[in-house]
Amino acid sequence: MNIEKSENTLVVVNYCRNCSKNLSPHAVFCNYCGGKIIKNRITVKNLLEDFNDRFLSIDGAFPKTFLALFRKPEDVIGGYINGVRKKYMSAFGYFALSLSIAGIYVFILREYFMDSIFESIAFPEEKNQAQLNFIKKFAASFNEYQALTSILSIPVLALISRIVFWNYKQFNYLEHTVIYLYAFSHINLTFYILAILTIWSPKLYYFFSFLGIIGYIIYLCYVLKRLYRLSFYKLIIKTSLFALVGSIFLIIITIIAVVIMAKMGMFDELIESIKAVNEAKN
Repeated sequence: MNIEKSENTLVVVNYCRNCSKNLSPHAVFCNYCGGKIIKNRITVKNLLEDFNDRFLSIDGAFPKTFLALFRKPEDVIGGYINGVRKKYMSAFGYFALSLSIAGIYVFILREYFMDSIFESIAFPEEKNQAQLNFIKKFAASFNEYQALTSILSIPVLALISRIVFWNYKQFNYLEHTVIYLYAFSHINLTFYILAILTIWSPKLYYFFSFLGIIGYIIYLCYVLKRLYRLSFYKLIIKTSLFALVGSIFLIIITIIAVVIMAKMGMFDELIESIKAVNEAKN
């Protein structure tokens, strides 16, 4: 094979740079390790293409996955569990994309709309400033750890689901994790896109925030019904059981979170402000 050099082309060799096996002259991928044969030097374009291939696999797969998760979630989730890997975005790729959109949302909210969103909340009497400061501080802290919260939520939701569906042997715990990687990512992706589009209006923002909570519950029921082919009666039973087990987990997690927040001193400013107001009244 001829060896060429130019500003935009690497040295052309007749072996794979990944596994050192011999290549055919016009190979695009290595027949042994499957590695892509790179002939051009690094540019912004191929860096973005490599990032997309390794982590997101967006291209035409994203709109196809996004729409299918509304229409036939069992085709996307069940297909991935059963070994389908090319038709739709992977579970981790979709989750990574949702975290990326969430990061954009958090940046926009923190940098441009935090004050306008939270100053529209009305509080009675003198306590308003103390309460508002606490809520803004809490929201800022929650947004700062939003990605970590999302990552930790997946195994917890999968565990609750595995407990609720203990009598169904269709999916194991790791497969339940895949279910929530897709479902959690999908509702978050939908909510954050709507939030970014409506964040300029506090009223619309609050409406879609409330809608997001309701939408998550409805969508989760929809996904589980399609995956397990549940009757309406069984869906009600499983949803009620999920709410019960989830409430227990939520209470435990809330207690832990409050203890951590207290240790970090997040309540100190609020407590001192309330004390000062009460002393002024007396």
